[in-house]
Amino acid sequence: MKPFLRWAGSKVQLIPTIKTYWQPQFKRYVEPFCGSAALFFSVQPQWAVLSDLNSELICTLAQIQIAPDIVSEVLSRMPTDERSYYRVRAQDPAHLSPNERAAQFIYLNALCFNGLYRTNGEGRFNVPYGSKKKSKLFDALELREASRLLNNALLEASDFQSIVDRTTLGDFIYLDPPYATGSKRIFNAYGKDLFTTKDLIRLTAALDRADNRGVRFVLSYADVPEIHDFKKKWTTCTVQARRNISGFTGSRRKVNEIIVTNCKGIDMSEST
Repeated sequence: MKPFLRWAGSKVQLIPTIKTYWQPQFKRYVEPFCGSAALFFSVQPQWAVLSDLNSELICTLAQIQIAPDIVSEVLSRMPTDERSYYRVRAQDPAHLSPNERAAQFIYLNALCFNGLYRTNGEGRFNVPYGSKKKSKLFDALELREASRLLNNALLEASDFQSIVDRTTLGDFIYLDPPYATGSKRIFNAYGKDLFTTKDLIRLTAALDRADNRGVRFVLSYADVPEIHDFKKKWTTCTVQARRNISGFTGSRRKVNEIIVTNCKGIDMSEST
């Protein structure tokens, strides 16, 4: 199935390529930067760990996991005009019930500009209204199916290093980290905690340790100089994806993406 959330920088276009690295013999699917979890919903593993530093995202996935119909019912009462959008955006998630909180997240994700997730210095969502002609805010059956698949997943709001360092032989990790160049991200579309080149260094070290434990992984990233250390250590291939570079659909163009993996030539018997 397709993910029920939009996500800026999502690798939905690359799923046909990336999913070829997944094998049912893997014992567990692990995604430390899960976002909309597009690959997870595509391969539908029997057991998974989905994690992200975005606690609002993880809370939303957790509520869809346990109460999709109640979240759907809350969403059905929410008007989608611009004035209502800003009223909903102004609500403090901490003052909402878990179902209302999940509904708020899905609502803002569906109606905000370009599917961005961005917060201010206080951690408050601040993306403007962007979908004046949104035909469908949600699909109750989609949320119910997402719930069924999420029942196979452990959900955790955590830094990626903690998740990667807990993987073991037989696990498969898919990593789609935010893009970082220097001290700024290419996509200015996440929270107040920037993902920087220092985090890429931590990620390289964590994947080194995982590789030494026999853990298999696939990482997708922009073809930028900061990815050089990954290219030296593991197998890479270049693919093209259409990206909304400036945030407007008229500025979409094809860009190179790098897929980094240690899966080539695996003897899958070691993962059984």
